[in-house]
Amino acid sequence: MRRTLTLTPLFVLALCAMAHAQAGGGFGRGMERERIPWYPSIERVGSGDNLTPLERRRLKAMGLEPSDKKYIFVYIRPLTEDKEPNEFVTCQDALEAARTTWAFVKMDLDKENVYQKAWGIKTAPACVGCDLFSNDFVKVPGVSVDAIRSVVRNTPDLIAKYEAKLKADFAKATDTLKSDEEKGLKLLVDVCVSGKNGYKETSEAQKTLNELTESVFKKGELASAVSPESGSEYFDELVRLYRTTAPGARAEVFLAILEHSRGNVQPAIQRLLKVMKYDARLFKAEIESAGKALDEISKAGDAKIEAAQAGPDKAFAREAVRKLAKDYAGTDAGKHASEAAK
Repeated sequence: MRRTLTLTPLFVLALCAMAHAQAGGGFGRGMERERIPWYPSIERVGSGDNLTPLERRRLKAMGLEPSDKKYIFVYIRPLTEDKEPNEFVTCQDALEAARTTWAFVKMDLDKENVYQKAWGIKTAPACVGCDLFSNDFVKVPGVSVDAIRSVVRNTPDLIAKYEAKLKADFAKATDTLKSDEEKGLKLLVDVCVSGKNGYKETSEAQKTLNELTESVFKKGELASAVSPESGSEYFDELVRLYRTTAPGARAEVFLAILEHSRGNVQPAIQRLLKVMKYDARLFKAEIESAGKALDEISKAGDAKIEAAQAGPDKAFAREAVRKLAKDYAGTDAGKHASEAAK
């Protein structure tokens, strides 16, 4: 009996130690619970220096070697979040992914962030699965084990399918161009419309499309010189033909300028605002052109506000300014008119 009583505390202590170890506790470095190493920024993932010295030491202590990354998991967190969600520790898919081909990055919600604007992220939390060029392939609102697992499991297959289709479509477009330029041009537009940032085929398709359409824009300038109506008709056709490609965005800017000159102020503004929402990584020049055109339209609106306020009839001036606030909504002039009409 005495022997049994002596062994019982030892047996209980052993059970407690086993339970503690299984729960991720323990004493010393070897018993620490595994956690995901977070990259400081999305740019660091492809820089060739992916892990900090501390993260490298931690992986080696676990008997693991850092591996090349192929995918990026982005966690968009609310500004009010004060600690990492437990789901990233309890999801085994995430832990396994972080040990191998996935890089995990945290981002604060920021509607002006170039990546989040391109992904269409407007609320947090959210989980996004990307390729190494930061193109989104899977987006899941909220943060849960199921959400994390969905991103990790589905992204690689979607990227592989996209890359295979892109190569096939680009090859078909370039081959067709040799025998039928009109048909090949349409196929090239399709490649650019679905093209994502960073891929060689996308860049080459955009370059070829820009070169082939340069003469088209010169004809458009001649049509605009005849009359704004002729120019608008011409560039409207180009917008329909080239859609959301660089030439399509360029045509939108030309058309907006012509629409404004014809007195169609709000349609012109909306065209420019649409272009400015495009992915800045693919449409940098076109977005800059749209911004400049929008500034010019805004200046014209401010001049009209000033002229209206200079009139002797204050009641008439107030009504005129209210109308200008509607016409120039979406620009600084629209804001100025709204303030002046109060």
